[in-house]
Amino acid sequence: MSCGKTPGDNVSGTGGVIEGLESELRQQMLEELPYWLGFDQMTGVGLGGKNTRKLFEHFLSAEAAWKASESELKSLPWMKAEHVKQFIEKRSQTDFEKLLGILDKTEVTALPFYHPLYPSRLREISDPPLVLYMKGNLTPEELDHSIAIVGTRRPSSYGQRLAKEFSLGLAQAGATVVSGMAVGIDSLCHWGAIEGGGRTVAVLASGPDICYPTSNKPLYNGLIDGTHGAVISEFFPGTKPEPWRFPARNRIISGLSKGVIVIEAGATSGSLITADIGFEQSREVFAVPGRVDAPMSIGCNTLIAQNKAQLVMNYADVLNHLSWVSVPAARDVPSMVELFGREKEVFEMVTSEPVHFDVISQKLEMSAGELSATLTMLELAGIVERLPGDWYSRQSNVSTI
Repeated sequence: MSCGKTPGDNVSGTGGVIEGLESELRQQMLEELPYWLGFDQMTGVGLGGKNTRKLFEHFLSAEAAWKASESELKSLPWMKAEHVKQFIEKRSQTDFEKLLGILDKTEVTALPFYHPLYPSRLREISDPPLVLYMKGNLTPEELDHSIAIVGTRRPSSYGQRLAKEFSLGLAQAGATVVSGMAVGIDSLCHWGAIEGGGRTVAVLASGPDICYPTSNKPLYNGLIDGTHGAVISEFFPGTKPEPWRFPARNRIISGLSKGVIVIEAGATSGSLITADIGFEQSREVFAVPGRVDAPMSIGCNTLIAQNKAQLVMNYADVLNHLSWVSVPAARDVPSMVELFGREKEVFEMVTSEPVHFDVISQKLEMSAGELSATLTMLELAGIVERLPGDWYSRQSNVSTI
């Protein structure tokens, strides 16, 4: 155990994001960090996030709260005697050097609740994470104009098109797109924000050092290197994704954001949980309407009918409602694009007359996975359109060089 030690400036898990802070405050954050990590890993002792924050407020620091005597802890009205005993026993087994070493090895940044760079909007929710873990780059200013976009993992061509249009348009207008990096609407929105030259944040249901699903590895890599944004999680590095963690992380998706947009959702879609939580958190909730007989539009149509969400038809509706930055001119589809390798081969197979996915796969001898990824990139570039039934057509007046 090493509870008497504090980390030095060589802790890469924290130094990168607090370089802009005054040196005295920076040193204080570094000294407090191990105790925050200790509390964050303190499960099964009846504390919980709310009582832990009350401890910090009472003792005025995480270190003082961690080192409080048994009598001091028992004197607090919200601390039960059995919980005090369990806490004291467990803190004696805590290895701070090990926790800090994991952060350093995985290059994960830890932002405790009272850290100056902890997202201020997230502090407002009823059960904020005690510590946020992040890989990538994100500033408070970028989070000031953040909007969550969620939806089904099995979007129709209608949903796919709208996910790209909303995310790209919002990113070009200066908004940061927040989503959950799931397949389907989530992934399309992250890629759309990237194509729009904006920033995007993926909230994970695992540790920030774990890419899930693995099919999103290219997207994940573009976020953790800080090029396009960041991945965030309330779970310590190494935490595996489990079913219960996905609904839990939804409160962070909405909590980080000024509003939540639901693009397409079935009657039991997990994105409706995010919308409901956003509604409870007093966030603006928006939904894109769909056909009344379309299974993937039931969730959105129901949110609108129940007055839980405002109907929006395009990203400009969202920007205007939030009174955010001016809406840019509509982006024109490029008339000339430069493609290489497999993307060029696939594009040349797609004409103005629809061609089926299986035909392209067979003629180019491409696996379904590789072809799907390539077509997605061409869709995001705005030069290929997916039609119902896995048919694809080329946007008009587009050629390659």
